[in-house]
Amino acid sequence: MKLLSLLVIPIFLFSFELKFEKKFKHELPHDTLTTNIRITIDDDKQNRLEERLNKFNEKIKQYDKVEKKFISFSVRPKYRHAMNTPKVSGYIGELRYKVNSYKAQYMDEFISELTKLKRNRDTEISLTNLAWSVPEDTYNVTFDLLRLEAINWGINYTNNITNDLNKKCTLKSIEIDKENQLMSIDTGKIYSTSNIKDKRIPIPDTKQENIVIFANYKMECE
Repeated sequence: MKLLSLLVIPIFLFSFELKFEKKFKHELPHDTLTTNIRITIDDDKQNRLEERLNKFNEKIKQYDKVEKKFISFSVRPKYRHAMNTPKVSGYIGELRYKVNSYKAQYMDEFISELTKLKRNRDTEISLTNLAWSVPEDTYNVTFDLLRLEAINWGINYTNNITNDLNKKCTLKSIEIDKENQLMSIDTGKIYSTSNIKDKRIPIPDTKQENIVIFANYKMECE
């Protein structure tokens, strides 16, 4: 029985566990020009203000060469104090959209169409965060493909180790983390109606972005 025990012990001595990390990445071009558009109007009459703001809203909906995401449509009163009593002195309306375009030409055309609707000084059109970016759907698909690549690589690597070492190796777990990257570049600049009319809005340069994930593998061989 003692001899049998001595023969069994070395088998367990040769079992081991591997933990390692591998980086996977894919390069994506920033091919979508994105901006936030805000239209504000001051008016004495609420009904008239809503009508004026709706004209911009309809123009935005009708232009089909860019992608639009509705954010908000709001009308709120302005107050002035007389004899310590607040009174409505007018109304402020605001319409906000996020706009994407694959061509700078279409973005320029779209913004020009909006500025043609400006008739009064109480109307303001502004752009913020104008930048080239990657659409969210493209990000999600890319991350899914990278995860699948990491899983397939882990399975194939485990099979290769099994064959090379002539041992039974099992992939116990895969933990996948991605780098924290912004969906778009926030330029921090605001372009007003005067900038738009005078064509003083510089189009930013396009860039490449590396989408990266890190896969942490745990493997056991015996």
